Amino acid sequence: MAKSIRSILIRRLLIATLFLVGGGAWLIYLQVQHETEELFDAQLSRSARLILSLVQADRGRLEFSNIQNFLDQNRLVPEQNIDFDKTLENLFHEEAEELPTGHIYETKLGFQIWDKDGNLLLKSENIPVTEISQKKGFDNTTILGEKWRVFSLTSHDGLYRCITAERLDVRNDLIGEVFGGLAMFFVLLVPVLLTTMWFAISRGLQPLQSLTSQIQSRGAEKLDSISENNAPLEIKTITDALNQLLSRLGNALDRERRIVSNAAHELRTPLAAVRLHAELASKATNTADRESSIKQVLAGIDRSTHLVNQLLALAPQAEDKNITISSSHDQDIMANVDETSIRLLIRNLLSNAINYTPEGGTIAINLHQDNANSVLTIVDNGPGIPVTERERVFDRFYRLKNHEESGCGIGLSIVKNVVEL
Repeated sequence: MAKSIRSILIRRLLIATLFLVGGGAWLIYLQVQHETEELFDAQLSRSARLILSLVQADRGRLEFSNIQNFLDQNRLVPEQNIDFDKTLENLFHEEAEELPTGHIYETKLGFQIWDKDGNLLLKSENIPVTEISQKKGFDNTTILGEKWRVFSLTSHDGLYRCITAERLDVRNDLIGEVFGGLAMFFVLLVPVLLTTMWFAISRGLQPLQSLTSQIQSRGAEKLDSISENNAPLEIKTITDALNQLLSRLGNALDRERRIVSNAAHELRTPLAAVRLHAELASKATNTADRESSIKQVLAGIDRSTHLVNQLLALAPQAEDKNITISSSHDQDIMANVDETSIRLLIRNLLSNAINYTPEGGTIAINLHQDNANSVLTIVDNGPGIPVTERERVFDRFYRLKNHEESGCGIGLSIVKNVVEL
């Protein structure tokens, strides 16, 4: 089953588009994830540095128990439609929601402050009293069944240690929101690209449809060139090749028509003679006349067969070199010549012309009456014979130098002998 160029191009472009879009989306996702982690890590470390600096600035005057009381009093207060009895764990799973006293996401952020003796000085209400991280710097841990990102920083004097924490789903929510929007854009982009490619390819294939219509309109009687107006370069190469093919085909058909015409003309006389002798044989009153007429019929058939063979032999030879042979002649030309000899003369001259005429050349045969003389000329557009060689070419076995055509050098010698006879 034939495959459509349009469907092949669409399928391949679609696959390439999906790979490019999918690969681009994956790279964007990785980049967004990386940048988000960098940003939130920077915020964690900055918060720890700020809290730790405030603690150090008021060292000696701070009553951590009072500060803890203030933190508890100023904690995030849910709206009235949120059950106060909900556990902190359940509150973690609430949808992001703004409140008059802050934002529900605050429950996903926390901190701890420890002194050098391992005493917990301050903490946010959503963080347990146990130390959430014992490592310095960044770490991932689990708090109350949730995954957290923490950052631990010890003051320069070693008296205090601050640990800031953030639930990882905060980052994942942001990455999901950003990537979800991009994914929706890519999902909508694919059908738009597919539609655009369909129209673009269809329009690009219109010259092929036009070329098909022109080819279908051609026939044996109409082999004119195909129009190349506004044709793209790729189509133009096809039309050039087709026009060359049509030209060669037209020349071949013309040659065949001329061969048929010439054969019909040449066969008309011998066939008429065959018919005449056949009628004479049928009307003969004695055996001798009948046998004589039958012999003439057979001789005419032999001459016709020989003529056809000569025409067919010369025609393929000329066709191999794409040579155009034309002929013209006057009517009722009479010459007192030997038929066999004149046929030999014409065959040698025509064969010689075909041999030395370049590919795509022309040969013109003309026979006309000039007063009392019958004149035969065979003219070709071959290289010709140098003036200094025109006498010697009639010598037996003499061949021109720098010619690669096959032969033994007696063709023109035979022609000269026939003329002299």
